[in-house]
Amino acid sequence: MHLNRQRLRIGRAPPDRAPCAGRVTPLEETIRRCADKPSDNVIKPEICMSFDSLGEAYDFYNLYSWEVEFGIRYGKSRLNVERTKCLQEIVCGCSGKPEQQNSWSCRCECPAMTQEARERSPRLSPWNHPGK
Repeated sequence: MHLNRQRLRIGRAPPDRAPCAGRVTPLEETIRRCADKPSDNVIKPEICMSFDSLGEAYDFYNLYSWEVEFGIRYGKSRLNVERTKCLQEIVCGCSGKPEQQNSWSCRCECPAMTQEARERSPRLSPWNHPGK
């Protein structure tokens, strides 16, 4: 029997980095790089990219996943002692194991993921991207 319970939400979202008119976003930087050197994929995640917010990181990886043809979702997250999110995984929609052996689940243990870690300064930077 499946109980319909709401998820308990603990903690709060970390503050976004303050906007700066001169700062170039990773998406803009990637598009400019592609204009100089054309390739098959326009959006290419790289290790140590820096994002202003978790939403910006999710949008960037989502655009990349559309190009490479897979879906994404939020994975595990961690809270620090102030109960603020300090780590968030963005994983392939097929990552993880199916709950039952013979199920219609799309879970196939896909390794594609990125981890967004909050640094001491208010910004996010991924430090793991094995790709698909």
